[in-house]
Amino acid sequence: MKTRTCLLTTLIYLTILGTVCSVATMRPNAQGEGAQASPSPQASPAAKPHFSLSTNRTFTPNDKPRVWINYEGIDYLDFRVYRVKDPLKFFKQLNDPHQMGELEKTEVATTYQRTTSLLERVRAFKSTIFFGFKRYIRNQLRQESRVTFNDKFRSGARRPLNEADFARVPLLNPDQLVSKWREMLTPLANEYDSRNVPLDKQAPGVYLVEGVNGDLRAYTIAVVTDLTLMTKTAPSGEIVVYAVDRKSGEPRSNLRVEILKGRSKLAEGTTDRDGLVRAKITREKKETSSDTPAEDRDPEEERSEVGKDSYLIMASGGDQFAISDLEPYYFGWYNEESGNDNLVSYIYTDRPVYRPDQKVFFRGILRRLGEGGYETPGARVAVTIEDPKSGKLLDRELPLSARGTFSGEVDIAGGAPLGGYRIVAKVGDDEASGYFEVAEYKKPEYKVTVRTAKNFVPVGEKTKFTIEAKYFFGAPVANAKVQYYIYRSRYYHWWWREEDDAIGADTSEDEESGGYGYGNDMVKDGDTHLDANGRLDVEFPVPPPDCCPRCGGSTPRTTSPCGSC
Repeated sequence: MKTRTCLLTTLIYLTILGTVCSVATMRPNAQGEGAQASPSPQASPAAKPHFSLSTNRTFTPNDKPRVWINYEGIDYLDFRVYRVKDPLKFFKQLNDPHQMGELEKTEVATTYQRTTSLLERVRAFKSTIFFGFKRYIRNQLRQESRVTFNDKFRSGARRPLNEADFARVPLLNPDQLVSKWREMLTPLANEYDSRNVPLDKQAPGVYLVEGVNGDLRAYTIAVVTDLTLMTKTAPSGEIVVYAVDRKSGEPRSNLRVEILKGRSKLAEGTTDRDGLVRAKITREKKETSSDTPAEDRDPEEERSEVGKDSYLIMASGGDQFAISDLEPYYFGWYNEESGNDNLVSYIYTDRPVYRPDQKVFFRGILRRLGEGGYETPGARVAVTIEDPKSGKLLDRELPLSARGTFSGEVDIAGGAPLGGYRIVAKVGDDEASGYFEVAEYKKPEYKVTVRTAKNFVPVGEKTKFTIEAKYFFGAPVANAKVQYYIYRSRYYHWWWREEDDAIGADTSEDEESGGYGYGNDMVKDGDTHLDANGRLDVEFPVPPPDCCPRCGGSTPRTTSPCGSC
């Protein structure tokens, strides 16, 4: 008997899973057969055929590289993968070599663990089984799951290419071609959707991926390597490049390293046995400007956006190659005209907010980043305090201590303007700022809270609101007068919440289980007093939605209160 029961249970589960798999593919099939209910974006006659390729990460030789594609109005792509023979020369010729595509799609899972009792663990185990099976069924019916299933098992078929397919768009370089195929594409959900196309496993190197459809072409780059680079910079222009194996973390020696800006080589070297290369980059002032005649400008730099800002660091050795980009601000070169980016500061007051006719005490710490590290910027500092109307509340020179600190005080007049005040500290051409507020305020003496025992109460049942008031030093606000109002607004249920499930519902980690609309439908108010413990319980019966909330009458209402009130 037990054997028959187990077989029957197994058969039921297999039937459910088979039904889920069938439903997961049913809707995409209907779209592929030209269903009229939900036409795909590719069926729109106004859609202009286009596609794009992108990748933004480096792959190891053990990975299967992938390219993200976004397309509209096309049903196939001819892919060609070329191996780049000289990566250093290749990247030098690109206008934007460090931008290799959009961010890849990622899914982030978070877990939370805490010590639980035996009963809680048993309950959690039952809930896990119930909700795990329910979520699995729901996830199989989601559009993303159906599309992923069909992309993996029913679409994206590959067909071999022959030389006749290259008649209209010839190969870039037949000697460097490593693979080619035709990828059949299914319609995407919308114009912002994308899918990935896996490439075959490749040996270490740099690969150019070309996609072709008729006269349309797009390219992206895939880097396959065991190397990774780390850099450390200093404001003086010094840079240390560290090359290691990305899996083992072992240093890689005898690698050729080049540092470029635009298409100009600034430094080069070879990694030592510790995987290190040290170099120094000199910051050069730009002599050309928008007023420079076109015939005097460097055409190579005009075409290269990277040559104006970013630095490129490339390391190569044998088949291994790695590339990294570096923005100028990593050196601390923020201001090309003056050196005030080297001034660091911390300016603060004894409190964040003041009232008029009060005294402000302020203090500041200043340092300047120089060749020897952080140094005292000088002997004196000019301090100015400005009000919201740009008026000067203080303008004075103060001495700087040996540690670069200064302090002072200023009185706020009784009729001083309200708002934000700015403290400006200047040493030569360098400037630092701090802020505080002036406002008419009175610090509250006690805190009032309102709680309810249940987040959800069925219609017709009673609920209770607990009002409690306490002084900030802990004592209750006894016998205080209270005026309360109860409002009703429409509730919008979030579809992914599960507080309505029969078993296992746990909202302790998610107190906000829905959303509420905005309105001014007051259903009850009252005047009363707190008790000796500073508490008050207000009972409230939940009325049906079509009854008057004030009197509870069953007559349908159009306004609140109804006529019976």
